[in-house]
Amino acid sequence: MAFDLPTGIGGTMAFLIGASVGSFVNVVAWRMPRDLSIVTPRSFCESCERALPFWANIPILAYLGLRGRCLMCRAPIPFRHFLAEVGLAVTALYLCFAFPLPSAIARFALCAALWIVAIIDYDWRLIPNLITWPGMPIGFIAASLMMSEVGWKSSLLGILMGGGVLYMTGYFYQLVRGREGVGMGDVWLLGMVGGFLGWQGVFFTLFVGSIFGAIGGIAYAVGGSDSAAPLGDPATEPEQADVSILRTEVPFGPFLALAAGIFALFQPQLAHWYLRG
Repeated sequence: MAFDLPTGIGGTMAFLIGASVGSFVNVVAWRMPRDLSIVTPRSFCESCERALPFWANIPILAYLGLRGRCLMCRAPIPFRHFLAEVGLAVTALYLCFAFPLPSAIARFALCAALWIVAIIDYDWRLIPNLITWPGMPIGFIAASLMMSEVGWKSSLLGILMGGGVLYMTGYFYQLVRGREGVGMGDVWLLGMVGGFLGWQGVFFTLFVGSIFGAIGGIAYAVGGSDSAAPLGDPATEPEQADVSILRTEVPFGPFLALAAGIFALFQPQLAHWYLRG
């Protein structure tokens, strides 16, 4: 057990902290791309923009009590707000029992950052440098001082390989296809993952994230999602329409974030499985 506190107390604290961070993650993911302060004003409804009473900000319980609707205007509250609170609460609970406390804190910080990145990239097709640039040195410090299973050497190699591998992939794609295939935001994101999880995390994230991305891209294209904007001009000929599925712009960040989060939670098991068999 990671915490020295009794099991019930330690687990309860982890769950509550995780839920509270999940609530804050929602605030950051909504305000940051709009250039709004994440501190002031106090929480407000995204639809009517009226301030929420303090009890309407209680993680998880407020959403359930209000049945997913704003107290004032009755507009629906996005379900992903509730999902972030529950998801990070369960993540914190798991980490507190699966890893030593310092490593659990570092991994939870990474998971919270990944959640922010995934939401913003999905909504805005951009990954904020305000998250990934500080995330690389913070990840290196955390791996060096708090995550003995990673260590500074693997962290440094992860930063170099994480940014370098994806950058070279995008560079060669642009040479061959004549257009950008990998955004620099994805490069810095993989560098941050490497800082926290080392070179093993980089390879896992890139490989599994690419699989998730391929599946997601096909689903976006086949489903005709409005959020999947096609690159280039609309196809006008039948043969062009047949290959348009290959030119669908899908944000890669959420898939990389999902893969990195999985590795952050299950690094010992996954590293043993795919490195040693």
